[in-house]
Amino acid sequence: MVGEAFSVPDEIELLELFGTEPIERSVDDGYWCYEVVDARNVRLRFSFNIFEQSVQTTLQVADLPLITVVHEGARAMKIADKSLTCTFSYAGSAATLVLRVAESIRLEWTSLRKE
Repeated sequence: MVGEAFSVPDEIELLELFGTEPIERSVDDGYWCYEVVDARNVRLRFSFNIFEQSVQTTLQVADLPLITVVHEGARAMKIADKSLTCTFSYAGSAATLVLRVAESIRLEWTSLRKE
């Protein structure tokens, strides 16, 4: 799987999902970062790098950080039914991120061994 490209939605699809432009972007470096806040004051910072095949999510309430999850080995990111799904594959394991930012932020990370 090494060398396999990380496919991501185009910027218009990401704009529609997050409802905002990226807060940081470096096309030459393959990096995009979005930040959204829901009605409960939960803040999500979502970033990815297509060249490093990595995704990072950070959740915080008001100004208090709760959790940051970083995964490498990203293979595909897709948007359907107002949800973003990202799949990862690395060293005998697979992981999935499902993210929904509609009315409230919902984030699900799962990881399984493939052996």
